Amino acid sequence: MPTLTSQLDALAAVREGVVAVDRPDLATIALRGADVLRYLHAVCTQDTVGLRQGDAAEALLLSPKGRIEFAFRLAVLADGVLLDTDGDAAPALAERLARFVFRYDVTVAEPARGAVSLLGPAADGALRAAGLPVPGGSSLAPRSTGGLGLVVHRTTVGVDLVGPDAPGAAASIERAGVATGPADLWELVRVERGLPRAGRELTDDVLAEEAGLLGSHVHLDKGCYPGQETVARVHNLGQVQRRLAGLRFGPGGLPAPPTDLVTDDGRRAGQLRSVVDHPELGPIGLAYVRRVVEPGRLVLADTHPATVVELPFGQSGPHVALAHGD
Repeated sequence: MPTLTSQLDALAAVREGVVAVDRPDLATIALRGADVLRYLHAVCTQDTVGLRQGDAAEALLLSPKGRIEFAFRLAVLADGVLLDTDGDAAPALAERLARFVFRYDVTVAEPARGAVSLLGPAADGALRAAGLPVPGGSSLAPRSTGGLGLVVHRTTVGVDLVGPDAPGAAASIERAGVATGPADLWELVRVERGLPRAGRELTDDVLAEEAGLLGSHVHLDKGCYPGQETVARVHNLGQVQRRLAGLRFGPGGLPAPPTDLVTDDGRRAGQLRSVVDHPELGPIGLAYVRRVVEPGRLVLADTHPATVVELPFGQSGPHVALAHGD
C-alpha cells in the first residue's frame, strides 16, 4: 500500500478518493449483560432503550451541572454494546461506568486502543475491495464482523473502523491497495471540519450546546439523567454565551492553546483550543468564541491576530492576511 507523505497529496485523496489513517487516539470499551441499554439510558444523554441490534448513537456523560465529562459512540451488537471514545479518556470512562452498575446486569471490559479511519468519498468502495462490511445510509450505522470485534461507523468524512479486530481490518485495507496518510492528517481534517475532540474542545467546562453537540449527542425529549436540567434550561431559554468557531491566523507562527482571546479593542472574546498549519487553508484553529463576537471580527491570541469564521472552514473566505490587506 502506498504511503502519502505529503499533506497536500493526502488532502487531495480525502477530497477526491480515499486514504487510510491510523487512529491510535481512539479506544473501545465492550459492555455485556442483559441491562446494558437500560443502564446507559439512565446515565447518558441518549435514548438507548429503543435501540436495536445494528443501531448506533452518539452520547455524552455530563456532570450534574451539565458540563461534558465524556463523549462516546455506541453500537448495539448481538453480543453486547461496543463504545468507542478518546483513548486518553477511555480508562476513566470505563471506571465511571463500572462504578454504578451494582443495580444492573452489566459488565464493563477494559479499554482496548486501536482504530483506522477511511477518509474520502471512495471509502465505501475501499471497504468492499477489502471484503469488509459497508454501513448503510448517511448516518451512523454499524455493521459487525465477529460480534464485538469490529464495528464500522459512517462519519461526516468517511468511515471509522473500531474494535479489537481493527488492526486486521487495516491489513485487509492495505492489501486492497488503499493509500495511507501521514500521522497528522486526521488532525488537519478534524480542525478543518470543526470536529471537537476530547481534551481540546470537549472538556469539563463546556456545555453540549456550546460544542454544537445538542442535535447529535443529546435526546431532547428524554429526561432523568445527570445534567438534564441544565441541558433543558439552556436549550429552552437560549442562554448559552459562546459557540465553537474557527479562526484564520495571519503569518508569524501559531499560539499554543489554550490561549485566551481578546477583540481588537481589548474585550474578552473567548479561548483558543486547537491549531494546525493547514497546507491549503493556512494557519487555522478552533476556539470557543463569545456570541457577541461575530464572524469577520478580528481577535488576538496573545500577539497573534486571527479572523473569526463559521465552521467548517471550506466556505470561510480568504486568509486573514489577505482579508485585512496585510
